[in-house]
Amino acid sequence: MASHRKLGSGRYQVRYRDPGGRERSRTFRRLKDAQRYAREVEVDKDRGSWSDPRAGKITFEKWLPEAWDLSQQVKPRTAADRVGRVNKHVLPVFGHMPLDRIDRATVQRWVNQLVASGLAPSTVKKIFETLSAAMRVAVKYNRLTRSPCDGIELPKIVDAEMQYLLPAEAERLIAAITPHYRLLIRFAVETALRIGEIAGLQGWDYESATGRLSVKRQLLKDSSPPVFGDPKTLSGTRSLTLSPELGAAIAALGVVGDAPLFTSTNGSLLNVSNFRRRHFKPALKAAGLKDVRIHDLRHSAISLWINDGATIKHVTERSGTKSVKTAFDRYGHLYPNADKELADRLGAALGPIKY
Repeated sequence: MASHRKLGSGRYQVRYRDPGGRERSRTFRRLKDAQRYAREVEVDKDRGSWSDPRAGKITFEKWLPEAWDLSQQVKPRTAADRVGRVNKHVLPVFGHMPLDRIDRATVQRWVNQLVASGLAPSTVKKIFETLSAAMRVAVKYNRLTRSPCDGIELPKIVDAEMQYLLPAEAERLIAAITPHYRLLIRFAVETALRIGEIAGLQGWDYESATGRLSVKRQLLKDSSPPVFGDPKTLSGTRSLTLSPELGAAIAALGVVGDAPLFTSTNGSLLNVSNFRRRHFKPALKAAGLKDVRIHDLRHSAISLWINDGATIKHVTERSGTKSVKTAFDRYGHLYPNADKELADRLGAALGPIKY
């Protein structure tokens, strides 16, 4: 049992044995604090939630590599994204702080500041989860008794309808963008490949004799040095036939072996952030188009397939989408005149009304 006594200095010492039988002590200025701590120690031991007070003195920056090592391993892309979020948003605030000095109020104020900075709710949630995951591991391995991330209020995520370009709008974008990237835009709005998959394509992925393109890898976003990983999902490893026009344009590039099909303007591997900032966004503005994302080119392609009558099975297989529901919930938007065209076809099929 924990016990307390008054020292010659006038302070109060609590003595107890930890679950491993090791004798420990802690001093307090006030008697009531010592008494409360003695009770809490015994309760924590009974519950199995006791942790070494010194274990929480490690700083978050020093703890993080150990937390990741003790956690389930993640894909290279996930790891790269996680490192980016940590370096930009987490370590500047919490890196220097001991684990046991990070409290719930500090975490909540940090989350509120992320929201106030204009970040999307889904982005805030991902950043927060990077901190929260490391804290859960700290609790699991007795660095902390509880996580300061428990009970934090996060911004509500509202699913926004994805945007897409009509064929005429895609043509305006192609005309407005830097000539080096015109084929890339055409390729994206026809094939629906993700930008990382496009950046990961190599010469031997296209077979001109059959017109088939194999998707086997993706270039992880802005990783340094460049890192290739598997496609986003298991269904992302796939092959698809290019149109004769697109196939001829790809073949004309003359790219062979492991050389990239699509590059930055200097011939290096595609840097997505630079492409977006220096070329894609200015082209949208020049073309007088709404502020769509690069990923919306994929959305545009799949919407075009559906509008052209592609079957459910064909859409999911060709796009590398993991399920039918995902494909049609996210991409099954009607074109402006699609409903009227459907009504006209129904009327023609059923014939004139004679009654």
